[in-house]
Amino acid sequence: MIGKAYVSVFKFYNSNTKKMEFKNRPVLIIGQADSSDYVILPISRITNQNNIDSYYDVPINPTDVPLMNLTQRSYIRTHKQSVVHSGELTKAIVDFRNEYEELYLDVISKMEEFQKNLISKAL
Repeated sequence: MIGKAYVSVFKFYNSNTKKMEFKNRPVLIIGQADSSDYVILPISRITNQNNIDSYYDVPINPTDVPLMNLTQRSYIRTHKQSVVHSGELTKAIVDFRNEYEELYLDVISKMEEFQKNLISKAL
C-alpha cells in the first residue's frame, strides 16, 4: 500500500457551511500507522491560491501524471499528513512510487524536511 495513490473519504472543514464535511479525494499513502490505519498526504486542487504553500505543496500537472486521471493542476500537500482507516480507502488509482518515482522521492524529501523542522521547533 505504501507509495500508492488511492481515493479516500476525507474529512474537511467547509467554510461556507461552517461544518465538518466529507468528500472523496485522492491521497498518497506514505506509511502504515498500525494494522488498519495508514498515513496519507492529501492531493488537492487548492482553489484558493492564497492557501498554497509555495515550498511544501508539490504541484502535479495532469499531463505529468496521466495515470492519476486528474483534470486540473493539483498539489501533494507534504505538510498536511493525516491518518485514515483502511476502510476509508475506497479505490486504488496508481502505484505512484513505481510509476512516478522521481516525483515520489521529491514528495518524501519535502515531507521529511517538514517533519524535521516541526520537531526542531517543538524541542
